[in-house]
Amino acid sequence: PHPLKKMGRMMGSLGAAAVVVLCGFLGGAVARSMDGVDQIHIPAAPPTAIVCDSEPTAACITLWPNGAPNETAGQFPPERRTPDDGQGCGPLQSIPCDHVLSVSNPTITPFIVTNGTGASVVIAPGGGYHDLSWGKEGLDVARMYNSIGVSAFVLKYRVPARPDVPGLPHWWAPLQDAQRAIGIVRSKATEWGLNASMVGFTGFSAGGHLTAHISTAWETRYYARVDASDDASCKPDFSVFMYPWFILPNNKPAPWGANYSLSEDFAGKVGADHPVSLFIQNQDDGTAPPQGSLLYNAELLAVKATTPTIHLYNKGGHGFGLCQTMDSWLEVCDWPKVAQRFLQDHGFAKGWPSTKPAPKQMLTQNCNSLD
Repeated sequence: PHPLKKMGRMMGSLGAAAVVVLCGFLGGAVARSMDGVDQIHIPAAPPTAIVCDSEPTAACITLWPNGAPNETAGQFPPERRTPDDGQGCGPLQSIPCDHVLSVSNPTITPFIVTNGTGASVVIAPGGGYHDLSWGKEGLDVARMYNSIGVSAFVLKYRVPARPDVPGLPHWWAPLQDAQRAIGIVRSKATEWGLNASMVGFTGFSAGGHLTAHISTAWETRYYARVDASDDASCKPDFSVFMYPWFILPNNKPAPWGANYSLSEDFAGKVGADHPVSLFIQNQDDGTAPPQGSLLYNAELLAVKATTPTIHLYNKGGHGFGLCQTMDSWLEVCDWPKVAQRFLQDHGFAKGWPSTKPAPKQMLTQNCNSLD
């Protein structure tokens, strides 16, 4: 049998804890095991590629084979990883959550499945453009998307923030990496069994800022062409904003009654051709004001972009990820089901209910108990 299916049966014998959970995020209604989820390997990587956190095991994909653009050699210390982002990450939510710091060689980490529509998503973890919340907002999120049949690529973009460069946007390095990542995924889609017209982008906190950046700055590549991957569009087909940071000028809401505006990174750049979007945030977010999501959403409506979806929850603060490090369940912990329904509604994921559900199904959201 396929080694992944064999592993799925082994994990199933350990009980419901040893599974990749989707509806478990929604109150324990159902858990979907790895058994039966068809996954494929990325084609053989060059000898210089490194083996990374991909599932199944494959080589990380280096974005810039000849080195990232506009970089100064030796400007930052070597990349490092630290297990200091809370406890509760991994397939069993049982290991420390890692930070990744000092990235100068950006990559994408593949999590490819073949049991969906062919949709894929590039995931940008947060970290204030200082570091990356790699486990909590990267690897675990990739597993969540895999559980609903969406392939994922975790973007290890350059941090910390680079000094400004004349002619380039502020926070130009992550934007270059995001543009290059989408181009690679889209250009390799057929080879990897994906749909080139279903490549989305999602980001958390600073990654949410990057989601806005790539969603409004896709018409111009901010680097010189490297290869054929840069001939493919870098526009996301959908964008999922997770508690996006620095959407407002100086990351602060205007006083009540004053005029609001988006950050200069996006002001006047949100157009009718903006990717279809989902916003997830808490009202008590003290790091990224929820007014930013509200204003961005209002701007999309004003320019007559595809109608966005927005979910604001009452509490949970900032940086909740998949609620891995929380001690208790909060309403916001249901967000993966919201994301699944959003993707189903727009044709990026399978499973949209074909008939009106009964009241009981509305409560369980069509999940079936394992009991």
